[in-house]
Order: sequence, then C-alpha cells, then structure tokens
Amino acid sequence: MCNCSKPVKQSECQLLQKYAMDPKKRFFIYHIFDDSRGLEIAWVPSGQNPNMIAEQRGFINEEGVPEWYNVKEHPCLYEKQYIT
Repeated sequence: MCNCSKPVKQSECQLLQKYAMDPKKRFFIYHIFDDSRGLEIAWVPSGQNPNMIAEQRGFINEEGVPEWYNVKEHPCLYEKQYIT
C-alpha cells in the first residue's frame, strides 16, 4: 500500500529533489510503501507507460491497481525546511 503524501525524512526529500531536478530531464515516479521498502523511485524511459513500470516495480495499491506519483509532486519539495 502507498501512503504517497506521507511525511518523509529530510534525506528522502533530498533524494526526491535530486530526481525532480534531473539535469537530463528524465521522468521519475515514486511510491512510498508502508513496510520496510519505504520510498522507492523508478525511471520511466521515454515512450514507456508509467503504469507498466509501476506494475513491474510493485507500485500497487490495495485494490491491485498501479499507484505512482511524479517525483515533482511530493509536498516536501514545496515545504520551507526542505528547499535548498
């Protein structure tokens, strides 16, 4: 299960920032697992369906549907304490 707006540690937010500001402008998605997997980020190659990548990586919700978010969408990127 994903809790994708769940608060993250500063180090996790910095990781999200790194991928959100990718100099190659690649597209990354994330999922936050409630278990020990925690935050996971996946690259979506150009022309690929993000849902397919999400399924391959196990980014699935309780209903068995792919669940992912663009790394640029996490709220921590817009909170003062995380802005660098």
